[in-house]
Amino acid sequence: MKWLKINTVLLVAVLSFWMPLSKADTQFRVIVDASGSMLISDPDKLTSEALRLISNLAPEEKATLGIWLFGEEPRVLLPEAIVNKANKTKLASYVDSYVTQDVKTDLEAIIKLLLETPDSGNLKPGFNRHWILVTDGMVDISLEEAVNKASRDRILNQLTSKLEERGIHLHTISMTGYTDKALLESLSLRTDATHTEVAIPEDLLDTFDRIFSQASPSDELPFDGNRFTVDDAIQELTLVVFHENGIQPHIVKPDGTLLSLVSNKNVSVSTSDHYTLITIRAPSSGEWQVNNVDIDRSSIRVITDLSAQATPVAPVIFQNEPIYSTVALFQKDKVIKDDKILSLLNVKQTLVRLSGEQKETIYSHKMDRTNGQFKQHLEGITEAGNYELVSLVDGKTFSRQLSQFFTVYPAINFEGANPSGNLIAFSAKPVNLKLNMLRSNVKLEFTYNNGTTEMEDMPLVGQGYWEKIIPVSANDNVKVRAQLIGFTQTGLRFEYWTPVWHFNRQGNDAPTVGLGDVAPMGKLLIPVATSNKDVMPMLVPPSVSVVNEADENSDSQTEVAGETKEESTTDMVLDKANSLSTTEWIMYAVLNLGGIAVIVGGIFLYRRMKKNQSLRRDDLDDV
Repeated sequence: MKWLKINTVLLVAVLSFWMPLSKADTQFRVIVDASGSMLISDPDKLTSEALRLISNLAPEEKATLGIWLFGEEPRVLLPEAIVNKANKTKLASYVDSYVTQDVKTDLEAIIKLLLETPDSGNLKPGFNRHWILVTDGMVDISLEEAVNKASRDRILNQLTSKLEERGIHLHTISMTGYTDKALLESLSLRTDATHTEVAIPEDLLDTFDRIFSQASPSDELPFDGNRFTVDDAIQELTLVVFHENGIQPHIVKPDGTLLSLVSNKNVSVSTSDHYTLITIRAPSSGEWQVNNVDIDRSSIRVITDLSAQATPVAPVIFQNEPIYSTVALFQKDKVIKDDKILSLLNVKQTLVRLSGEQKETIYSHKMDRTNGQFKQHLEGITEAGNYELVSLVDGKTFSRQLSQFFTVYPAINFEGANPSGNLIAFSAKPVNLKLNMLRSNVKLEFTYNNGTTEMEDMPLVGQGYWEKIIPVSANDNVKVRAQLIGFTQTGLRFEYWTPVWHFNRQGNDAPTVGLGDVAPMGKLLIPVATSNKDVMPMLVPPSVSVVNEADENSDSQTEVAGETKEESTTDMVLDKANSLSTTEWIMYAVLNLGGIAVIVGGIFLYRRMKKNQSLRRDDLDDV
């Protein structure tokens, strides 16, 4: 019977070749606060527009989308399904009519529900999970603070650990300043995602756009004022333009005529109050122009065989952690190494700090060419926040742009407390699993009233965090800060000093501890070291390595640390080949016969098609 099972496996493989199935590589799940206060936080229902935006941005058949509401109890607004025209239409009819009137916000219940909800929509093995949480409140399931605190603790401990284990990126968005920022930041940081505080509801659209770009990066064309240039290698472009309510964008083609914003076989248009999304297939080469839009917020995504690729930047970068970036030009899937072409390229990287609608350029510099690729080393970013690294490739007759979004945050949370009596306890806890705690260490620096300082090691407690308990003598007045000598899981070394804390004790009173004045940060970017590290291998975990093709092939065969290689479906079937029941024997026999019938039919159909094509060619030759 073993041969029957092996034969079935082979038939399944053949059928998969004959009838390939489209599989999605990204899962989007959006969780929306449905409490009554959202009517005040988002009076124009920009949340609805943001939901339509992410469904319009997602390429059809390549992503799944589901939307849930939460308040007093969780509920489904749009069941998770593959993104296609039918589901986009269904979404558009749902999102404008949902009600926000709940009194409570049970965040724990909705996260628990989604963790228990099976994946839907024909997803690829190893697909990316990006969940987005939009809220304007806090955990308030009860009038009793102890009940709310218990729910919050369960979210931070059990549920967040489950999110980490499943590789879910939970992006959180605060609609007001009254949300539990510490909770939302922790959820995002621990799951390698972004936390954004939305200053005005319109910023919600930009935030969703950035989250999509982080989840599904693509080549872009840069704007030159309100113009952009399309070259012959562009197969398709998608304009995402933001504008005022009631304003229609004007897209001027290279021949000077106005692009009709009506969908046809070459153009697809999705309109909303504050944005318009236009996809153009086989666009005309030349200079295009865009009017009546906010250029700084807009973008042009393209599909092309002539693409630029960059070293992926981790979603969360620690303060002072160095960033090694490499950019290369590709023709289809092959790196271009022709010196005549590369000598014409000018590649520049710009680091931008994002704060609502405000964009602050921190650094802009031309990248150096090394071995056919363009490299840059940023020593470290000192200030926490959300950032964009823009790589611009100028090839004289063409240009490409890459936008990479990430969050900068301290690698540890450093805090002091008075547990009991005359004791003070300081703890340093990692913000996520990216920090290699076994290689990293933390020291405490004590500064006394007489100006002397001393350093002490901070013990590692159970490989989970560092802690130091200090007895405080009468009339002590001491400043404390911690120094982290950190290593990431990929081996990057960096140093970080925490803000200063202080503790004191008046006579025999209980000691007090608190956060002192934070020293000014100074420059946002640490100067690049004088030694030439541009040629060092990239240490940010890559999904597409562009260091060299040989390394790319070898790296794809290695396992990520901490993960185990999954047994293939074929191996699992073969392992059970000797344990077939009668029912199973009949089932496999039917599958074999059905598979053979499909293959025979396919061969017959193929031969008939070839015969018809041959007859048509004969007809053309006769003419």
